[in-house]
Order: sequence, then C-alpha cells, then structure tokens
Amino acid sequence: MKSEIYHRLITTLIVAICAVTVHAQSPQQKSDAEAVKAEHVSIGITTAKNPAAVHTLHPDAQWFPDAGLGLFIHWGIASVRAINISWPMRPGRALAKVKLTPEERERVVRESDYNLTGKPPEITPNEYFEQAKNFNPQKYDPDKWLKAAKKAGFTYAVLTTRHHEGFALWPSAYGEFNTKKYMGGRDLVKDFVEACRRNGIKVGLYYSPPNWYFDRDYMNFLYDGGSKMNPELPSLGPDLKPRTSKRSDEERQKHQEEYARMVKGQIEELLTRYGKIDLLWFDGKPPIPNGNNVISIERIRELQPGIVINPRLHGHGDFITYERTLGTDKVATTWAEFCNTWTNSWPHVAGAAFRSDGYVLGQFVTSRSLGINYLLGVGPMSTGEFTPEIYQNMDVVAGWMKQNGAAVRGTKPLPSDESASVPATASGQTRYLFLLPKFKDGGAYDKDMMPPDDVEVTLKGVVKPTSVKLLDSGEALKFDFANDIVTVKIPASVRTKLVDVVRIEIGR
Repeated sequence: MKSEIYHRLITTLIVAICAVTVHAQSPQQKSDAEAVKAEHVSIGITTAKNPAAVHTLHPDAQWFPDAGLGLFIHWGIASVRAINISWPMRPGRALAKVKLTPEERERVVRESDYNLTGKPPEITPNEYFEQAKNFNPQKYDPDKWLKAAKKAGFTYAVLTTRHHEGFALWPSAYGEFNTKKYMGGRDLVKDFVEACRRNGIKVGLYYSPPNWYFDRDYMNFLYDGGSKMNPELPSLGPDLKPRTSKRSDEERQKHQEEYARMVKGQIEELLTRYGKIDLLWFDGKPPIPNGNNVISIERIRELQPGIVINPRLHGHGDFITYERTLGTDKVATTWAEFCNTWTNSWPHVAGAAFRSDGYVLGQFVTSRSLGINYLLGVGPMSTGEFTPEIYQNMDVVAGWMKQNGAAVRGTKPLPSDESASVPATASGQTRYLFLLPKFKDGGAYDKDMMPPDDVEVTLKGVVKPTSVKLLDSGEALKFDFANDIVTVKIPASVRTKLVDVVRIEIGR
C-alpha cells in the first residue's frame, strides 16, 4: 500500500517537473515557488494586485529604494536542534499532492506517517516547544554579526523577533512563551537594535502574527495543503495525535479575542521599547476574524512615523516582497524587495551547504538592475554565534564590493530608452553590465558552476562610448559600435567565478 502512495506521489512530481520545462524554470525554482505559495496560504498571506501602489513619503523612510543589500536573520529556539524554523512541526507536505484512499488514511494515522516517508515526523509541536528550555545563547554578539555585514555592503538587517513557532526574543508582557519566562528577562531584540545603530545599519524587525504555541490547543498541526487535499484526516494536536475533544464557540471566541490582544500588544512593544525602528517585516496574519486589522497601519505610523512596512499582514504596505524566486524581469515601478537564503534554509541547519557566492551576487545584481533590494538570509547557532562559513562568505562579498561596489551603490536601472543583453545599471554617463556565472541544470552551488567562457554583451540605445573596461582591474576591453549599439567581447581569460562587471563610459 505504501508503494502505491509513493508511486502516485512520484507521478505527480514528474508532471510538475514537466510543466516547469514548458515555462523554462528549473525543478528547484518550481519547487521553491510552490513551497512559498503553499506556506503563504497556510499563514494567511494575501496581497493586493499592487500591494505597494502608494508608499510612505515620510523623509525618514526614503532610504529604502536605494538600500540595495539587506541581511535577513532567522533565529529562534529551532537553533537548539539546528533544524528548520517552525515548519518541521507541521507534517503532511507530501499529502498535499496525494489523495489517500480510506485504507491509506487508516495506515497513515496509525503509524503517524503524515510525510509518507515510512517513519514518524521529525519533531512534534510539543517537542519543538520544549527547545525553549535549552535556548540560552551565551555567546550572542550581534556587534560581530553587523560589523562583518557592514564591511560586506549590507545596509539594513531584519531579525526574526518572533516566528510562527511563537517564541518571542524579548521579555514580552503578552503570553508566556518568551524570554521573560525562559531566559530571566534577557532582551535579545534590544541587543540587536543597539548593535545595528552602532554599526550604521538600518534596523528591521520581523514579526509573525501567526503564533502556533498560543494556538496549540485550537489549531490543526497537519500541514494545510495536506488537510485540504485529505479533509477526512483527523485534526492533529500538539503531540501529532488526533484531537479527541472540541472547543466550544464561547471558548473559541475568548481565545480569538486574547489572540488579537497579544498580537497588537507585542507589535506595540516592538515599536515603543527600542527607539527608532526603520522597517517592520510582517509574515502572515493571525487566524482569527478580521485578523489583518489587529493593528492598523495608521497606528503603526503613529508610533513610528518614518517606518517602512511590508504588505504581508494588511495586504498592502510600502513595498512588494518576492521570496525564493524573483517573480519579475521588469524594472520595478514601486519599492520592492527580493528575499532568499544563503544556504537552502532560512535559519542555521546542521550541515547546510552555502550557495555559490557567484550565484548570490548574481541574484543581487539582477535585483539591482530592476531597482529591487536583495534581502539575503542567514541563521545564527543556538550559542548566538554565526558559523565560520557565514563570515567566510561575507568576506568574499566584501572583497567583491570593494572592487565593484560602484556598480550597485547609488545606481539605477538603465534609462527606459536603453537596454542590455545582461543585467545592467546606470549612474550619470556610466553604465555597468554584469556578467553572471553559469550553473548546470539550474544549480546554485560551487559544484554546479561551469567554467567561465568567452562572452559577448551588447548595450543598445546609446552614443559611442569613450571607454570600455573591466571595473575591478581597469583592463580595457575591445568593442564595436554601430547603429547606437555597443558590442563588447570579454575573453574567458579575464573572467572570475564571481560576477564580472563591464564599465562603459558613454559620450556626451
């Protein structure tokens, strides 16, 4: 019977992969996009067609569109086991693609095999929550994080003050699942905010309105897509066993009212305890009636007039958010941000490999060529330290920025009457063309990188250049010019494994 389930699951995946080919996406890109969409549905993210049609005009917020590079720091009690944050307690992703027969449902429930792997889930919610007892980061030094980030060219940082798991990194007066109970009132958010200021980094705070700890006696922990595809499966409690009791309407209403007070109260704590906050990064809405209005944007701006707000709670905000895959190839007409991970997970996960720095820099410059910020994710260990690999990769980015930073700092997308065959930016009479490394089969790691090759790039709609050089070395490059088109040939011998930049000075 298990083999039948697996066969149907594999068949479904093959169909999905074939569909990817039609749209010229790699299987990994398609998988990432599907995962993001499913997770967004699960935590109640809905956005308007143009969620940032009107952004704030407050002078203190105008740093955002030119921020360029941000650091997304996912941290919490999941670091105790070095597992993914929040989502491992929600089994059933595979069930979102398979409709079980009654016999299969019986077996899945009997064996707690909701992931269709032949074994129980990685961790139950109760086991996940228990990690709070062992979360005590004695080597937490955000100054060290942010000093390295500043050197590497990051201009803002966003810390997960509370993820879907529900554990707050500050001593909140709302709820019991925070450092007030588990760490003697230690305030990890305060230390982060102060370190940002000392290092000249804009302060961003991530806050998840969904709270699975607070909701643990009411919610179904089976992954939403799995329960939607298989509604006959029982609702799972925090031990991943079928619930045997049902809450009354009165109990649910009281719980929902407390939920709303907690979310509003915690957000107001974040906005009033630490001085000026530059950015508020929401991720979903509480699963209660009118959950997106537990706190209004007007109230947020009353407390922090110059703040920048993303659209993932209210359905609209100051900027558009792309996640995992950059969902556009058009120049942004409003403020926008693309967030992705440096490894294949948001937090620190044991043994996770880092994506190639050439790949990461390629996503960064592509984003900037479209006028979009790039928010790159890393995760500290349970000790509060970054791994040595994070610092090593930051050093690589710092070296690249030292040589090529002029191409991404203070630059804009090409003027509308110009175009290039590769991602490109402009500053005055200077144009920067980016040569991205190539990877096999949609890969993103050093093992997937193909050797640099000879490449020809074009810039259209300009007058004859006065200079064409590699930005890092200053080496002059041969070029042809005809019919307002510059054609530059770059030999493989002068290319690197990172992103190479051609600087073109056009005539006046």
